[in-house]
Amino acid sequence: MNSLKHKGSYLKIFLLILFVSPSTLCSASNTITIAAFSTKSLSSENFYNQMAETIESKLKNKMNVKLLIRGELGSDESHFYALRRGRIQIAGVGLQSVATLIPEISVLNAPYLFNSWEELDYIYPKKIVTFINELLSKKGVIGIQFYGASWHGIYSKKPIYNPEDAIDRRFRILIDPASKLFIKSLGSEMFQIAQTDAVTALQTGLIDSGETNTHVYNITGTSYNAPYFTRTRHTPSVISILANKKWFNTLSQSEKNIILNSHPNHLISGSALRDDEERMLSASSKQHVTVIEPNKNDLMSWKEKGLSTHDELIKIIGGKASELYELVIQGKKEYKKSLN
Repeated sequence: MNSLKHKGSYLKIFLLILFVSPSTLCSASNTITIAAFSTKSLSSENFYNQMAETIESKLKNKMNVKLLIRGELGSDESHFYALRRGRIQIAGVGLQSVATLIPEISVLNAPYLFNSWEELDYIYPKKIVTFINELLSKKGVIGIQFYGASWHGIYSKKPIYNPEDAIDRRFRILIDPASKLFIKSLGSEMFQIAQTDAVTALQTGLIDSGETNTHVYNITGTSYNAPYFTRTRHTPSVISILANKKWFNTLSQSEKNIILNSHPNHLISGSALRDDEERMLSASSKQHVTVIEPNKNDLMSWKEKGLSTHDELIKIIGGKASELYELVIQGKKEYKKSLN
């Protein structure tokens, strides 16, 4: 008797599933989640909101956009992981995180590979973007936009003016090998720590220095625990706006075009974030931060250390690293010619 009751219950559940509204079953697929780490003080906040508005309006509200742009999913690496697993559809992450999937990308973080924003803005669209997108596509990721947002510098509890000052300092390094080789060349102790744990590491004395981009330094609390910031400008922080390929390929061509054009181009995005960089660092310098601008001799010393790591970096990465590096070198030569 109980068996018959259970069978009757199962039948009701089956019929409920069979006749339930298709829109109810597909509601999750009608939501596009964009994840990133931003704040109201950064222009990127406006860009992500602009993406949401553009997508929803041009798709005539066929899809809803959910923004998780305050680091709700954790670290930059967590955002990229969630994208690859299809838990989110679009992410804004730094190239260091992308390099965990495409090791060759670490070449672009080689210290002093780029000399200026103008040079980077010239080289990326002409030499790099197509190359990166081909590698990403093979791994299930679509590149939407790439732009230089801020320079990396060195933060510390005590002033660091030149490479000699960094000897034996306890440095937090980033996840990519370019960061490791650069700090290793300085003769510093190295600790690979997630950005979410960096402030605690400074407070406990596990580290007393580190390298990161100016935005992260300003918005994470790092500046209050390491009030000296040396503007080495050794690596550009490039933000990549990416989409999950499996999801992207379910869209029509017109929908794909809307997604691909929903974020401001690299020149607009880059210019705005670099303005933010200068504005925020200037504000911090009037409060609790001592900004150190290397003099000519010190800058030459920093560059010598950084450039000395390139060959080893290419060798460690392998794959198509040397090919990507050569593309950048070609772009640098072309950019120099364009100035004449």
